[in-house]
Amino acid sequence: MRTGMARSTVAAVVAAAIGMAAAAPAHAYDFRPGWGYATVDDHPFEQDGTLLPATQAFPRGTVKDAGTPDGFAVRMTVFAFSATGANLYSYSVREGNAVYTPIDRPINVSPNEISYLRYDFCRTTTPAQCEPSLRIGRPAPPSPPPGGGTPSPPVDRDGDGVSPPADCMDTNSTVWPGAPEVPGNGIDDDCSGGDQAARLFAVVSSSWSVTRRGARAKRLTVREAPPGAQVTLLCRGSRSCPFRSRQVAVDAEGTAVLRRLFPHRLRPGTGLEVRITAANLIGRVVRYRIERGEVPVGRTLCLPPGATEPAKC
Repeated sequence: MRTGMARSTVAAVVAAAIGMAAAAPAHAYDFRPGWGYATVDDHPFEQDGTLLPATQAFPRGTVKDAGTPDGFAVRMTVFAFSATGANLYSYSVREGNAVYTPIDRPINVSPNEISYLRYDFCRTTTPAQCEPSLRIGRPAPPSPPPGGGTPSPPVDRDGDGVSPPADCMDTNSTVWPGAPEVPGNGIDDDCSGGDQAARLFAVVSSSWSVTRRGARAKRLTVREAPPGAQVTLLCRGSRSCPFRSRQVAVDAEGTAVLRRLFPHRLRPGTGLEVRITAANLIGRVVRYRIERGEVPVGRTLCLPPGATEPAKC
């Protein structure tokens, strides 16, 4: 009965939620276990910086399977809990086709009040393989002391055992001084003063037809690149290069097919470089050297944010 009530009332907040879904999250928490990817907005209780009513929440994020042909999918389950730990509502987003799928369903459990949300990211094996749960507490504005003055800071709202000001984000139980830093998630997880850049995850696959006169690409493809990634191709060292530099955007599935850009054989001595970059991530660079009668083997390098030349990872 409680679940039915939540479903019947959720339509009342859909109109308000549309604007929230369109806005990019200010912060996010990333799950990157290798078998899948998920990112969670760190402010599920807010809209444009304003708290939603205590009966409502709007979890937002993205979930995606790693795409390996293993027959398993990934699943993000969102739970809403009361202050006493009662499970008020839950739903899951499942993904098994390696497509970025949104987490964007608003929650309304009126007349109950939501104290915190819990996110469980799992692989649908038997038994399920799960990452450590993420808990995000509902922020409450501090009450001013009697007679005015400066409001007292909230005391450990996320239940991680550390209170402000030592806890630099007291609505996220994974953030506290000394916590494991997750590079590239936009959060100062260990409260050390800033986030660390993460390596971009992408796969460059290739196959070649080789003769003593050079090599021709039969397959050259970028896969599993993050949304918004940019692929830059550099070709140098011989007149067989069809261009010196070319940029290609990945599609919605994180794929860019590059073979058609090289319709002819590349002569020995040609250097080919594939760069995959995205904002605030350490880019992935794969270099190929065309040699006489040899199959080109890619050498992987890293390109830190702001750098112009790659280096060893």
